[in-house]
Amino acid sequence: MGKKRNIAKAVKEDEKFFRKQQIIQAAELVLKKKGLNKLSIAAVAKEANLAQGTLYLYFKNKEEILAQITLQARNLLLSAFHKAAHSSADPLEQLRNIYWANFDFYIHHKIHYDLLSFYENSSGLQETDELLEASQNITALVISVLDRAKNQGVIKPGLNASQFAHIMWGTCIGIIQLIEVKPALLQSTLGIETKKFYEAFVNNALEGIKV
Repeated sequence: MGKKRNIAKAVKEDEKFFRKQQIIQAAELVLKKKGLNKLSIAAVAKEANLAQGTLYLYFKNKEEILAQITLQARNLLLSAFHKAAHSSADPLEQLRNIYWANFDFYIHHKIHYDLLSFYENSSGLQETDELLEASQNITALVISVLDRAKNQGVIKPGLNASQFAHIMWGTCIGIIQLIEVKPALLQSTLGIETKKFYEAFVNNALEGIKV
């Protein structure tokens, strides 16, 4: 009897996982089709072809769904940063590659990047333990690269790695928002396309910390 109960429990957990993933995928489709402001339990239920009551069995509200998608986004970004950091032995180049991994993530995973930015700019959203851990893992990776750069004497020895890691993230978010909102203004006032503008941002950021 115990073995049967364990099998039944495992099947139930699999079904629960499948249903949650179905809801999350439906929510991502709503975000792609209609944008963040149009996301609602009703819209997700319609996209998933489920009753609204069914969604509430798995998520209390749309904020919980957003939290799950944002967690996926942060883990994807962390994976991209790890790949960028391992593409060179030079810590300064590793930092440069991380900056560019951020830009590529914005280009190729725009919905996820929008959620990352949304969480940074929304004081009312609750950061779950999982979300905090994902954010801390990203910061820790950047700090480790900065510490290697300090140990090798290629950046200023007095640089506070933790502070710079947070400044780096905040300025990346801000620059991407500027690129997103005012690309025509950048072209008209600076005569520069968005990628070149981002390149100038990265160059200035790294020049500011080099010895």
